[in-house]
Amino acid sequence: MKFIDREREMEILGGEWKNRPSFVVLYGRRRVGKTRLLREFSKGKRTFFFTFPEAVEEVQMREFREAMSDFLGDDFVRKLKTDAWLDLLRYLAEKVDDCLIVLDEFTYAIKSERKILSDLQRVWDNILSEKNVMLVLSGSLLGMMWDDVLSHASPLYGRRTKSMNLRPFNYPNALKFFSDPEFGIRAYMLVGGVPSYLRLASRYSNIEEFLREEFLSDYGFFYDEPYVLLGGELRELKTYFSILRAIAEGNRRLERIANFVGLPARSVYPYVETLMRLGFVERESPILGSRKVSLYRIKDPMLLTWFTLTYPQIAEISSGTARLDDLYKVYSTRFEELAREFLTLSRPIEFESLGRWWYKGDEIDIVALGDETTLIEVKWKDLSRKDALRVLRELEVKAEKIRSAGKTRLGLIAKSVKGKDELREEGYLAWDLEDILGAAR
Repeated sequence: MKFIDREREMEILGGEWKNRPSFVVLYGRRRVGKTRLLREFSKGKRTFFFTFPEAVEEVQMREFREAMSDFLGDDFVRKLKTDAWLDLLRYLAEKVDDCLIVLDEFTYAIKSERKILSDLQRVWDNILSEKNVMLVLSGSLLGMMWDDVLSHASPLYGRRTKSMNLRPFNYPNALKFFSDPEFGIRAYMLVGGVPSYLRLASRYSNIEEFLREEFLSDYGFFYDEPYVLLGGELRELKTYFSILRAIAEGNRRLERIANFVGLPARSVYPYVETLMRLGFVERESPILGSRKVSLYRIKDPMLLTWFTLTYPQIAEISSGTARLDDLYKVYSTRFEELAREFLTLSRPIEFESLGRWWYKGDEIDIVALGDETTLIEVKWKDLSRKDALRVLRELEVKAEKIRSAGKTRLGLIAKSVKGKDELREEGYLAWDLEDILGAAR
């Protein structure tokens, strides 16, 4: 499979390679492509690459000894009798130089024996930091990476020369997985920029088949993916799942989430805070006016799709009667996010900050602040010229309620807009999916 993008990450890793000794911490959610990135980077370099299995310490040590023996060409390592990571890591450190050492899925080692952190710290301080070596620790359990590897309390604190949070692809790079850009953009809205998800989607020719086979089938890849994704990070999955379902169904204020879950708001907030910390949920505040009233949204696209389509229909999936009736909810939510991404990456207008605005019963999908304020409505609809003008007039009424906006321009982004050139001639801003796809080419 062709290696896509990651030029900036490869450049950063290359800089660390040139400036050895170096110690890099690479982290990111599951399936985001950390191992593939490191495999690509390791090409042409003498590399000890070990991926820790999710297993007990004894199994991890045995596999580590075997990998080290193969790498060093040293059969003595296989017979090395020890139950301490310090002995194995020290042996490796003493034998290597001018090489790359990758310890992938390092959080599985921490789960089995936390002492490996202090053992690795001693080996780095006493041996590896004096050698022409680049050490990379990679992990997918984000909470553990932050708390046990990156935090002040970690034995490894202060040793790293670079830390990298590997994120999913943006939409222009996600589209490189697909021969049909329109299919690709819909798939991107449904599963986000996670490489393995995009590769799976690219095997299909239409969205309905993809959803039915992978989200609405008990043999589908995504049928239990949230359990895999969240189960490694969280306990009490039932409560977290209830919160995510509440948000997916439109309960975006903390009080409404709490009512849906059946718990006091003060009890629900720590769970929401954990989901935000892990990047699964995001808090939004109005870009203008009071920022005290916050709304919450599901940040991970795959989770939004799953909690909208799959989770509420588990019984129907078992009986083969699941439906795609709520697909529009996913598209309309994700199209707003895609519209903001388009404006941020392509910059068809200049702005300093971008966000949403709401007050009481009114809301504006996009407010772009700069020398002038731009107000934009986003609609996952095919708009005629008449429909577009109606949306813009309604937006003009809302604009009058934003006292601090000053001079404003009005615009819209829709699935398609008939007569968008004429609207532009009249002083409005107008874009549609064609423009979004065109900007990615």
